[in-house]
Parts: sequence; C-alpha cells; structure tokens
Amino acid sequence: MVDINFDSLLRTEAFINTLEARLRDHRRFWTDYTAPFVFNEIDDIFDTGGRGLWADLDPVYSARKAVAYPGKDILRRDDTYFKAATTGSHPNSFFEASPTELMLGVRDLDYPAFHEEGGENLSARPVYELIAAGERFEERMGQLGEKFYREEIAAAERGV
Repeated sequence: MVDINFDSLLRTEAFINTLEARLRDHRRFWTDYTAPFVFNEIDDIFDTGGRGLWADLDPVYSARKAVAYPGKDILRRDDTYFKAATTGSHPNSFFEASPTELMLGVRDLDYPAFHEEGGENLSARPVYELIAAGERFEERMGQLGEKFYREEIAAAERGV
C-alpha cells in the first residue's frame, strides 16, 4: 500500500511558490543592500580623491578655491553633486528600483559628466567607474546577495 501525505506535498508546493516569488523580486535587495553599499563607495571615492587616482587641482585654481570655498575638496564646491550621488533622496538623485534592476545616478546637473569625462583643460575624475572596478566590489556584492537570499528563505520558511 502506498501512503501519500498530500498535506505535506501541498505545503511544500506552497513554500516553493512563496520562495520563488520572493526571490524574483529584488527591490528590497536594491534598496536595503545595494544602494547603501554603492552610496558608501561613492562617499569613499569623494573622500579619497578617487582613491588616489584623481589628478590634483591646478595650483592656481586650488588657491582660489581654498579662499572661496574653504575646506572643500575636489568636486565638493557646493556639495550638490556629492549629495545627489550619495543618497537616493536628493532632488538631483536618480533612484529607481524594480524587481529586476536598480538604476541610480545624478540628474539635471551638467558638470558631473564634464568632470567624469574630463576635457582639454580638465583631468577626468571618474566616480561611478571606480565602484564597479575590482574584486572588492564583486566580493561585497556577493556577500550582500548571500545575506539577502538567506533572509528571504528564512522569511518564506516563517510564512512572512
């Protein structure tokens, strides 16, 4: 005689469906894990002058800037770019999270692209390129993804 416990089978199927739905929607991963990590990375890039890769300011401009904007580092004259790049809530921030992707950046400001790309009399000072470069970023994103998935599995197990 074959005895099948349909209740267990139905509960397992419901759990798998719940888990699948949770794992398809990455909005919480984007907002709770990825965005704070990226914003902290950008903050670090500003604090360290592009992790030491940005060219120093022209000495004449640096002297004028020190008088007009004391204590302000490269790309930090009025902090609009910095604040827009390090938070999703600034009026010039672009922050959009969907179940499958995160888009963030700076909008309605002309000078960030000018500084990122550089020009004839201006050295390029990349911000966003420095985030995705290297093992550190990949390793941390892997850790954050693993933590997110563990939490989602635990929540599905609790029936939340």
